[in-house]
Amino acid sequence: MRWLICIFCVGLSLPALRAEMPEPLEAALLKLMADDGRWAYTQTVKKFDRRGRPDGVQVERFDPSQPEEEQWTLLERDGRPVAEREQRAFRRKKDREMRRREEKSLGEVIDFDRAVLVRADEAAVVYEVPLVPGASRRFPEEKFTVLMTVHPERETLEHFALKAREAFRMVGVAKIDRVEIDVSFAVVDPAHPPQPAVIAASGAGRVLFFPVGGAAEITWTDFKRVKPWKDRFVVEFGELKVLDF
Repeated sequence: MRWLICIFCVGLSLPALRAEMPEPLEAALLKLMADDGRWAYTQTVKKFDRRGRPDGVQVERFDPSQPEEEQWTLLERDGRPVAEREQRAFRRKKDREMRRREEKSLGEVIDFDRAVLVRADEAAVVYEVPLVPGASRRFPEEKFTVLMTVHPERETLEHFALKAREAFRMVGVAKIDRVEIDVSFAVVDPAHPPQPAVIAASGAGRVLFFPVGGAAEITWTDFKRVKPWKDRFVVEFGELKVLDF
């Protein structure tokens, strides 16, 4: 299941936005990036095994106004409150995950300059966006398709979807038959762009001769506008990243 969860990590860096990108898509992404790190929210993660049976529920709170080591708080695990030792272990795991992220995230290998308009009407503008060739071992560009939906009037991101076109091999021994990620956005404050609200992902494959896979649903609720901790100490920033699931 871990290979599926890690595929959620979607980063979008500011240098990726260039003049060649379609204007509505660029405007939507810039609005989302301007809001990066300014929302606290509750994250509920529901996991399912490869047969669709429940495999655990975890409720977490993210608050970027707190010091980095305290931004994530584990609230519940499978319906019960967590002990202090579980809280410490949870925060250590979050810290390790951030420090050990060596592979480029999905957002960093999306080739926005080659976005192609596939549909446009009064309700939605939809782009098919390819991946950068050879940029990632996890995301072979010829195996995936990405669709991004922009609201034509508000110029805000409404929907993000990734799907494997066909089966492929991962890390030499794992055969991935199916990968799908679907992200829906919702307005949490009319004064600000929509934020990710529901992330659904599923996948299936085989490691040697053993079937693997599963699914997960992540919901973000209880949004609160906050001042990022980093804003208290610095004025200039490096690369901004959003959609960092």
